[in-house]
Amino acid sequence: MDLELVHTPLYTGLTAAFLIVMQVVLMYRVIGLRGQAEVLFGTGGNEALEQRQRVHGNFIENVPTFLIGLALIELMVGSTLWVLVLAGVFVVSRIAHAIGLGMSTGVTPGRLVGTLGTMICMVVAAGYLAYLVIDQL
Repeated sequence: MDLELVHTPLYTGLTAAFLIVMQVVLMYRVIGLRGQAEVLFGTGGNEALEQRQRVHGNFIENVPTFLIGLALIELMVGSTLWVLVLAGVFVVSRIAHAIGLGMSTGVTPGRLVGTLGTMICMVVAAGYLAYLVIDQL
């Protein structure tokens, strides 16, 4: 096995910083509605609170896995334009999904674009990461 130089994950760091701020915004929206609805745990049957919790929950379900994959790719290949584009598409997809699901629990253009964009980015990251690792074996 050939050990390569480890690169500083600059684009992953920038992406993580943006996504952390986005997570805080989503948390704040849940906390604010909890205060208004006087619900300390769960949703208390409040549909708007359930919707905001799902927006935040979906974000939390997808972002960490993608960031780990992106960081590993960037550590292996460096801060390339390809890494930046993949990160950018993922961030835009997460924004679209949060807006789309925040507007309606049904199918919305934002939710559809956000879901597809997120899935495509994750599959591409997984495939490229597997390719990079297998190439080193």
